[in-house]
Amino acid sequence: MTNINKAIVFDIWSDHAHFRRGYTTTSPLTYPFPTRTALAGIVAAILGLEIDNHYDLFRKDNSAFALQIINPIKKIKITENLIDTKIGFYLWDCKGQRTQIIFEYLKDPKYRVYLWLKEKFEEFSQLIKEHKSIYTPYLGISKCVMNFNYIGIFDVEHKSTNGHPVEISSIVKDSKGIEYDFEEGKKYGRVKMPGFMDPNRKIIEFLNIIYEENGKTIKIRKGEYYKVMGYNVIFF
Repeated sequence: MTNINKAIVFDIWSDHAHFRRGYTTTSPLTYPFPTRTALAGIVAAILGLEIDNHYDLFRKDNSAFALQIINPIKKIKITENLIDTKIGFYLWDCKGQRTQIIFEYLKDPKYRVYLWLKEKFEEFSQLIKEHKSIYTPYLGISKCVMNFNYIGIFDVEHKSTNGHPVEISSIVKDSKGIEYDFEEGKKYGRVKMPGFMDPNRKIIEFLNIIYEENGKTIKIRKGEYYKVMGYNVIFF
């Protein structure tokens, strides 16, 4: 892992969110939280970077994210009318040719983001501190406009369990070096999601993520992690 010494911490939320699972088409389903590629897109929007000019900024050696679930994950389904935009952008142009699709949305999503950037760290921190963004950020799709709140810039300390169980507050990138101690009363999930894209917007790496649906901690008995503002997190 790249040497991470400082992190910008901020909260993001909205009334709804939709991070589409790429393999779903007729009934789009959502990931339970933003993918790494979605988080990169949010940061790029705030910075005002063009859609095809930000991939180098979010390479493994240039950036790292940790994500904490604040509000319990809740999902709802909403039926939407879709029209063929090749015919027109209004229902009266389409002469009744519309398709009803059931979309899965996250309800009242809120997350805490821990971000390390090798470049544009100060520029991004100043924008988010002043609650400014160049482009409008959203949680997955444009109808889910995102709000955000700056928490601060904090030192990051690299740690190891050293044989002692540790409570991790963030979602966890699953790897061979981590051993878990799953507890009763917690609701765990596992999801495979996009991690990195190339300039052609092709997914070049997927991440396996372990999470607790209500935002409770995940206990690990072996592995490396980072301490930020009193929380134990794992960057990816």
